[in-house]
Order: sequence, then structure tokens, then C-alpha cells
Amino acid sequence: MESQFEPEVDHDNEVDSDTVTINGFMFCVRHGLELCPSCPTDNRGSNNMMVEDHLHEMLPEEEFETKWKGDDREPFSVSHMWTRVSGKPGCLEHKQVGCKECFNWEQRLYNDIHGGKKPRQTRRGKASKRRQASPTL
Repeated sequence: MESQFEPEVDHDNEVDSDTVTINGFMFCVRHGLELCPSCPTDNRGSNNMMVEDHLHEMLPEEEFETKWKGDDREPFSVSHMWTRVSGKPGCLEHKQVGCKECFNWEQRLYNDIHGGKKPRQTRRGKASKRRQASPTL
């Protein structure tokens, strides 16, 4: 029976003898691979289930249907990118458990679908900005 006084367990960031889980994505602990022929393991299916709802929100339906490769996408690797921080997996760069800067899977998948491009933003031309800055008489 769980008590309200027990610390909350973070299952999204765990390490055991076979698997490292970082921000909900699982990798083999020995090689840091999502798809590892040596271990053998392929975690893409379960990892995709973690982010598909979020990708549906980020992408237009047509783009999701045509560009999202699902379980056939290129697998991720966290090899030489993580270490134990107080017993939990954290990034090497910031020594932070579940670092969203280093391990933001939704954004990485979104960037992979868009070829690394950010969503297009509209910009005003310089002439338009000058007109706004100059006083009208």
C-alpha cells in the first residue's frame, strides 16, 4: 500500500541491469541504443507510444499520415550522452536528470519529420517596421 508520505517514484528516468529510461524513452543500458542488434532489443514501438499523441497535436493530420514513419523511423542513441546522477540517468552536459534540452524526444521527432526545420513564422518587412516607428503628421 502506498503512503502519501512516500516519495514519488520517477519511472520516466530509471536505470536497471538491461535498460536505461530517459524521459520515458527506453534504450539498452550497455550501448545506449534504442534499436540494438547486440542486446537484442527494439524499443521504438513502446517509445513511439509515449509521443504519438503529442506529435498529433504538433503536426497537421495529413503531414502526420504521410511523413511519420512510426516504428520504421531512424532509431535514437544516447551512447556517451548520459551518466548516473544520484542513481538516476542524467545528461553528461548539464548533469541533470531528465534534461529536456538534451533529451526532448518530441522535438527531436518533430525536427526529423521536418528535416530539422523549425515551423515557419511570418515576419514583417523592414519597410513595415520603419513606417510604424516614424510619427505620422
